[in-house]
Amino acid sequence: MRPSLYACLVVASATSAAAWGGGGGVACDETDASAASLVAALKRSDYACAAKIASAVDSTDLAVNEALMELRSAEQKLKEVRTALTDAQGQGDPSKKMAPAHQWAQSGDEIFVSVKFAHKWDAPATLVGEGDVDAVEFASDKVLVKAHKGSKRFDLEIETLRDIDPDASSWVAASVGRMTLTLRKAAAQKEWWPRLNKGKTKPSNQGVWWDKQELYDAEKEEVQKNEKADAPPRGLAAKLAAKKKAGGSAPAAAEKDDYDDVGGLLQEAPDEETEDKPERAPLTEAVKRAEKRRQLAAKAAKKEKEKVAEDGRAAAAQAQVQAPRRDRKT
Repeated sequence: MRPSLYACLVVASATSAAAWGGGGGVACDETDASAASLVAALKRSDYACAAKIASAVDSTDLAVNEALMELRSAEQKLKEVRTALTDAQGQGDPSKKMAPAHQWAQSGDEIFVSVKFAHKWDAPATLVGEGDVDAVEFASDKVLVKAHKGSKRFDLEIETLRDIDPDASSWVAASVGRMTLTLRKAAAQKEWWPRLNKGKTKPSNQGVWWDKQELYDAEKEEVQKNEKADAPPRGLAAKLAAKKKAGGSAPAAAEKDDYDDVGGLLQEAPDEETEDKPERAPLTEAVKRAEKRRQLAAKAAKKEKEKVAEDGRAAAAQAQVQAPRRDRKT
């Protein structure tokens, strides 16, 4: 008898003979140690009986090959049962799920996400095919992908930074173990997102899809330039715009001497003939820091000037003391 066949049958009988009912009530004739009786025992899943017969069967019997084929078929069936049980156990256990690695890129009106079914991008991909994708759902502010392969389950949830158009978004299976999402931006005009996720913390297995992004570098510059031009004024520009809208105007160049420019913030100079000073516009943090640095520099310069003057007075006094001494020597 071939040792490999006997060993497989012993293992099979030890793990599954009881589960399969020991041959469905058919008596095991151990005295008939033929390859044909071995095949019959395997077909009725009586692995305990098959193991006993295998120990005495003639290995030169041509039917042994048929017995080996039948054993492989039984092993495959047991494997399918084991996989189904494992999947059933993993469905309700969140710890068995993982977020797949993904990279993203964008154009002015679309977001592209390349998903790799692995825990990180440089790890081998699980061979998830299109038939293993359980669900891909698009909402106005969220994308959800669910897939499985054997006992592995993948859940990817992206809460997008800004709204997308679910009806115009789509997905396609790429090579085995990968898929590509195309998300349509909901904005009426082209825009550039600073990040993909609404949360500021980037997932550890998320990266930039550089090969794809390079295709839109020229568009990026144009979109960002337009966004900057359309952006509402901020800081001093906003104050001047509000003043102009209210009917006022910025100071003319001829009146420039009547204003002090503090860090770029125009402030009317006080009138020397009056003690009342005009109300000062609130300073921004940057202007405050600049003003403080200016004051410190002025204070240091004043101190240095006083020190130079003091040194000059000391030198003059020293010269006066030494002058009478020189006169007496002469």
